[in-house]
Amino acid sequence: MKFWQVMALVDMDQLPTLCRKAEEFGFEGMALGDHLITFESQYQAYDCSKDGAVLWYPETHWPDPWVEIGALSQVTTRLKFMSTVYVLPMRDPFSAAKAVSTAARLSNNRVVLGAGIGWQKSEFDLAHQPFENRGKRTDEMLDVMVRLMSGGTVEYHGQFYDFPRLQMSPGVTAPVPILIGGRSPAAYKRAARFDGWIGAQYHLAEIPEIVAALRAEREALGKGADPFEIQLNLYDYGADTLKRVEEMGVTQIHKSAWLDENGRASRMSLDDKIRDMETFANAFIQ
Repeated sequence: MKFWQVMALVDMDQLPTLCRKAEEFGFEGMALGDHLITFESQYQAYDCSKDGAVLWYPETHWPDPWVEIGALSQVTTRLKFMSTVYVLPMRDPFSAAKAVSTAARLSNNRVVLGAGIGWQKSEFDLAHQPFENRGKRTDEMLDVMVRLMSGGTVEYHGQFYDFPRLQMSPGVTAPVPILIGGRSPAAYKRAARFDGWIGAQYHLAEIPEIVAALRAEREALGKGADPFEIQLNLYDYGADTLKRVEEMGVTQIHKSAWLDENGRASRMSLDDKIRDMETFANAFIQ
């Protein structure tokens, strides 16, 4: 089992030190979040919290993940970086492909694109991107981005994107792994086309149904025997739980972001975060 530390909700000035320590402690990588802005008055319910409120504050840092990765990859040598999740349909495929491929080159292929369709319509409105068709646009965007990031001459004629033969350089030197987030039949189907699926935080009893749905979609595509990542966060990190989820088919675990007693972004010190990572690593990372 491999482990990632979730790095959302962390002050930017702490990131270089935390990344170097995570690499030292044996973590596989860092999972970085994505939001454009935070509204002072949050009026859309957040599905990943019990009370519908977001887990952060207006002043909580949400740096651009690809700029982050470009910088943090220069102070590490082995650590991988993943977006969890990059809200693709708030962007255009050209800007997204350019950002991801640049980070991949700078990091020497230590980048994973974790992508999702988003939940906050108000952010889409600010970015002047339609919210209602975001799933279908994401499917087309991913197709376009894979072609663009290859670095070769490509053209595309789809429902949402249409362009003549062109080239985006430099291309990547190895394919960027793509994992899809979201708990819905559409998300499972989308994930099955690529390299894996990313989940939020789950109880043990919820996982078998998710894994079965993902395997069914892979079988439908004739990819049942091919490697496929299933990554998620847990409420319980006990050794027995980790063994059981691995037997279920989970391949990698995301250690939770640092939250306070109210389940909101923690203001714990840098030293406390380092100690927390080290304690976890000593318990579970071989």
